[in-house]
Formats: sequence, structure tokens, C-alpha cells
Amino acid sequence: MAYEQLTRGDLIRLLEQHDAERAEAGKDGIIMSYTGRTAPWQIIRQVKPKLTKINQRASVGDAQAQGQNIIMDGENLSAMVTLYKYRGQVDLILTDPPYNTGEDFRYNDKWDKDPNDPELGDVVPKEDGSRHSKWLRFMTPRIWMMREMLKPGGVIAICIDHRELYRLGMLMDEVFREENRIGIINWQKAYSPKNDTGGKKGGLSSATEYVLVYAKDYAKSKTGMLDRTEAMNARYTNDDDDPDGDWASSDATAPEYRKTGTYAVQSPFTGKLFYPTRGHWVSETAEMKRWLQGWGSAYVSRQLDDGCEAKALVLKGAKFNGNDPDLTCAAVANARAAALKVMSGKNWPQLIFTDGGDGGPRLKKHLSKIKKGKVPLTYWANEDYEELIEIDSQSWDHQQSGHSQAGINELDAVVGKGHNFKTVKPLRLMTKIIQLWCKPDGIVVDPFAGSGTTGHAVLELNKVSGASRRFILIEQGNDEKGDHYAKTLTADRVRRVVKGDWKSGQREPLGGGFQFIELKRQQVDAAAVNALQREEMIDLLLTSHWDKSDRAKTSLTRFVPEVSRRFLFATNARNEGFFLIWDGADQPSILNRETFKAIVEEAKAYGLMDRYHVYASLAPYSGRTVEFYKIPDRVLEHIGFNTRADAYNNETENEQG
Repeated sequence: MAYEQLTRGDLIRLLEQHDAERAEAGKDGIIMSYTGRTAPWQIIRQVKPKLTKINQRASVGDAQAQGQNIIMDGENLSAMVTLYKYRGQVDLILTDPPYNTGEDFRYNDKWDKDPNDPELGDVVPKEDGSRHSKWLRFMTPRIWMMREMLKPGGVIAICIDHRELYRLGMLMDEVFREENRIGIINWQKAYSPKNDTGGKKGGLSSATEYVLVYAKDYAKSKTGMLDRTEAMNARYTNDDDDPDGDWASSDATAPEYRKTGTYAVQSPFTGKLFYPTRGHWVSETAEMKRWLQGWGSAYVSRQLDDGCEAKALVLKGAKFNGNDPDLTCAAVANARAAALKVMSGKNWPQLIFTDGGDGGPRLKKHLSKIKKGKVPLTYWANEDYEELIEIDSQSWDHQQSGHSQAGINELDAVVGKGHNFKTVKPLRLMTKIIQLWCKPDGIVVDPFAGSGTTGHAVLELNKVSGASRRFILIEQGNDEKGDHYAKTLTADRVRRVVKGDWKSGQREPLGGGFQFIELKRQQVDAAAVNALQREEMIDLLLTSHWDKSDRAKTSLTRFVPEVSRRFLFATNARNEGFFLIWDGADQPSILNRETFKAIVEEAKAYGLMDRYHVYASLAPYSGRTVEFYKIPDRVLEHIGFNTRADAYNNETENEQG
């Protein structure tokens, strides 16, 4: 950059951007530098919400089920901005963006000047020297917007392979900050060498991929537990009829050294001395003494010349040759007889000795007192989340290995072959992530929905566990024929699992439903809202309305249009009616006494509560039972605007300034 050629105004803007980026990254944070970089919040400011259309024919389920989930056909940055009601309301973002393989990533050069352009652009080939900077320019504002959608304790889990792992990691550290990194999952996608970087070419074959997991605020996030397996629980038995139930032996020591807890204990079975295998005993000396005496013999403290500052716990009356116990003395023999008698009975002491008493000390760990689950690790091997599977009639074409193939098999079974997807994440990989980081009634968003695995996983979990998680899938992918496969593949897969109508044969329906929403090219402003026809206005109100008391969970149940129903178009969860006085901009839109009387009659006919939510341009009539929403002001507010300015973008700007 030739700084001497910049105007004074350009230099001021450059310095302002530099200061903003430093503030954005934090005092000790990092900022990535690459060709064409623009601060993400500056890009987001330019992106305007779009008008939407609900495609009823592509939607699935009854009106209530449709209100729970969304599949949106459209460019994902504009879609996330349009989904304003969900800003700061999402529990988990789980997504699988393009890996920049030279075959899967498209870039539109117009985005550099206008991020509102809806076209995907051309595929970026491997030979493109700027492919990494293009990928970063594409991902940065989207990662920023994903962060904005998350709750304070929300989590993002983003899949990637080796091609962009390092750049994505740096970008995530910049946007989310390093201290909010929960972990990097290394999952095994293959069992044997492939012909990519290894195999016939030599070198290492890529058998793993990665999931980068970050919290919006680590202190407020929560990682769940995984279900315990039968093998894990099989370790727990109850040989002594312990009233606290099944138990397994656990380590009686802790790793760090503590002088008061590092000493010898004498076995009541053999008379041998045992020291902590690491650090110190986990229990206080008095408690250890009480447990030892639970085996039928008295114990005393004795200072040994063994280098330990703390005194040893030894059998009362035991004899020693220096520091070595006399195993033939009467105290040891009597203690063994007493201990064996205790062992033949019930409810042994908390401190046990292994191998029928001949081994070392261990502690009982009761199944009833441990967490009802297992702590997840960062390495997910094949036995950890998936098995090689064959789904009904969909069999392996030839000998294959690897979990990526399992994902393709699953997709084949649901929608049939011929979908042209070469890589599909396994269902159980996505299911496991959702279990860990989305609460049972939470919201999952996937801005790169692809074949719809995330939606499938949410419905599967809901069916199995009785949960009520919701999903929002966003997809605009084009195949070779230019098909926006959000409808023909993403929605088709989810529709089939909802109804149980798999290509491979009928399955048990998972239930649920979704609303299929098409993102239109036209940006939202007052003129655009006022130009809508009645059904278009209803579509906009259904997708944008939210209640301050319950923002993210606010969904309206739509009524099918009928001649006999003049104003009523939806109800909420409290059985309150929503009414629209609108027949286009050239017709009166007035809430007066006459229209209110008609609204009350419609509400009575459908047994609704006597609280009336009314959209209209003017309201000379008002009352305590009326909630009035002015068109277009209130509509614009609910989609991120107000009549004075772009509220969404001003808020974003103020946050960063």
C-alpha cells in the first residue's frame, strides 16, 4: 500500500480501522492479516436483512410443528442477518463449511465491495494463489455473525480438515479469543490408507479430521456428559452387599506431594507396608486410620526412618527390624485372621485391599455417587462414536473403510443414490456434539447445512430422548445444474426422516416438522414492507415476530386462509390471536371500532383469549386488551430496523466502537 498516495480522510479511516481491530482482538489478542482483509463488523454493517417467502408446499408437518424448525434457502450471511430474532439466542452452532479443496469452495468477487450480492460465484481451484485469502475473506464475517447469534454461554463447533485447519484456528482465536477455546476434537474418518497424501503417493494418509469447539464465554458455557456404556457399568459390582450399591476400586492417591499425606500404611492382611503410588493419600490421616481399623485391628502412629515427615499407620503391637515389619509376629497373624473374618461378612470398609487382601490399598467408588455419564475426550476413535455400517439395501460398492463412507451410506439410505455428495459427516458424530453442547430444549443452527445431517441428528435425538431441541438450517448450494439443493436435498432428507419415508424402505417416523423459507433478493426497508400483498406480509410477520419475554421461542401457528376469516392469521402458545388489517398499500389499514368488533367476533369463533395482537398502519381505537403493531415501523423493528435508522447495524457499530 502506498501510504503517501492516500488522502487525509483515507489515512484517518485506516487508523480508525486499526484501532477498532485492536479493540476487537483485545489488549493481548491477535489479528490476522491477509490480502483484502476488512474488519468483520464493517462487513456486517453493510449486510441488510432480506424479504422472505414461506414455501408451504416444501414445508413439513402441521402448523405447530412447522413453527419449531426452519430450513432456509439463501446465502448464509444475509440469512443470519435476516434471522434477527435469534440474535443472542442460539445454544449451539454446528456446521461443516467448505474445506477449500479446490472443488467445494465458491467465491464471489462482488462480495469485496457488496456483501449483499446473493450469488455464490465461481469454484476456487487449487491453483489459485489467493485461495487462502479468499477463503478467509469469506469465512471471517460469517464466523463473526455466528458469534453474534450465540447466547452468552453458547458454543460453536466447526468442522475442518488439514487444508485450512491452521488458518481457521487463528481466525477462531481472533473472533472468539483463545481463552474461550473449549477444545479441538480429532475424529477418525478412516481406518486404512487412502490415495490422497499417503497410500500410493507415499507419506502420511489423512485418517482424521477436526472439530474446533469454542464458547462465546467459556465461564458461562457447559459441556455435557456422554452416556455411560454397559462396559463401563460392568466394572461395578457389590460383592460385600454394600448398602450404597455397586462399586469399583479406585486409586487411593493424588498426584501432588503433600507431606502430611505421604506416609506408610500397614496392611491388616499381610503386614506389608504400602506408600502412596503417587503424591499423597487422598484422605486425611484420621479417616485412613478409621478405615484401616474397620478390618478388625487397632492401629497406632509410628515414626519410621523412611524419609517421610508424617508418621506411618501400623498395627498396634507390630514388631519391626529397623523399618522392615516382622511379618511373623503375633500382631500380624492376629490382624490377618480378623481381616479375613470381616471380608467373609458384609459391607467392607471404604479402604479395601486387592487380590483377596494380598494386594495394595484402593478406595471404593460407588456408581451411585459418580456423575451419570463419562467425560468426553478430544480424540474420537472409531469405537467412540460409530461402527462400519450397512443400512438396509445400501451396501458397500467395494471394500471401503472410514467413517466418511458411513455418512454417505446414511444419506444414500434416506434419499437414494445420485446426490453427488462425496463427503458427508456421520450422523452419530453430529449427534454426539449436539448431546454435549446443546441443552434438551435448546436451538441448533447450521449455516452450511449441506445434506441436512444436523437437522436429522436433532430429530433423532428428540425421538430417542424425548427432548425438544430445535434447528435452523441454512443452505444455498448449487450443483452442476445450478440447482439450489436446499429444497431438493437438504429439505428432502429432513422430510423423509420426519415421515419415515426413506428411499431404502419405510422407517419409523421421527416426527416434527419445519418451515421452508426462501430468502428473496429484495432488501427490507419501509417501502418494501408497504409494497407487500397480504399473503407476503403474513409470511414476513410469521418469520420475524418475537416477544420480548420469550424471544427465541416465540413462534406463531399459522391459520390456513379462509374466506370466512377476514383478519385472523395466527395464534401464539398462549392461545392469543394475531390479526392483520392489510390488503395492500392502496387499501385502508386502520384499527377502528368497526374492525375491532370484527376481530373480537373472529377470536370468539375460534375460542381464543381476549387479548388481541393487531397489525395495521393506523389505530385510532385502542384498549387494554389490544396489542398494536404499527406497519411498517414495528415490522421493521422485529427484523432489525426501526423507522429512524438501521437499528441492527447501529447496535453492531456501537458495540465495536
